[in-house]
Amino acid sequence: MTNEPSARHTLPSSEIVDGAAVDGNIHVGYWDSAADDRSLDQATDRLTELVAGQLAAAPGRRLLDVGCGTGRPALRIARTTGAQVSGISVSDQDLDLARTRADATALADRVDFRYADACALPFEDASFDGAWAIESMMHISDRTAALTEIARTLRPGSPLVITDVLLRSPVSGDTADLVRQTCRAFGSPALPEPAELRTALDRAGLEVVEFNDIGEHVRRTYQAFADAFGDVAPPADDRHHEFFNFTRSLPRFGALPQIGYVFVVARRP
Repeated sequence: MTNEPSARHTLPSSEIVDGAAVDGNIHVGYWDSAADDRSLDQATDRLTELVAGQLAAAPGRRLLDVGCGTGRPALRIARTTGAQVSGISVSDQDLDLARTRADATALADRVDFRYADACALPFEDASFDGAWAIESMMHISDRTAALTEIARTLRPGSPLVITDVLLRSPVSGDTADLVRQTCRAFGSPALPEPAELRTALDRAGLEVVEFNDIGEHVRRTYQAFADAFGDVAPPADDRHHEFFNFTRSLPRFGALPQIGYVFVVARRP
């Protein structure tokens, strides 16, 4: 596979994301061990399964997907558990694709996708029996405000599951430069740090049940994404253009010992 610009295929990012390379998933994969031979598609679905397992999802329960992307996790959880799911995003492009996927899988009656800011959710208090945010917090500047809003929409006792890229410890020099470049490519103001995320959860009135760094189980993702996207690129005016140009640097970023991946289960008291 060549990485020369002249050999790259120009496609809209929605087509790239929804293509065979990742089949609609735009989050990390989870591998149980070094011997786990799951494909990237299978490993990203595995992470969704781990999230679903903490939600007690079931028919009649209503769940919130904060940062739904192109909709695959919401649709998978709705299909496998029978729950109702509402997904939100600030990307019209992703929402269009998510709605198309819902229609194609005959799940439009149980899954809805809408444009909404996580810091100003368009839902009544205590509307949901659970919520999840897969790699959403890294894109939000005021995480306390977002978590407070999510907590408001949860019924007492309901869980919130957060998974996200984590900055385990401070960085400097060339490492800090690479982290900053990655944040720009991801559209992230800054990667969450453990203390900052715990403080935001506490200020939002959420009780932490689990706070685990599963970074070693997801690290294979960065090379896999570099391989999957190595010969494609969106047009220069596509909002994901910088990310896809940056994919060749993902393995270096993913190998940094300061980079982890957090799996949080919190609960509204």
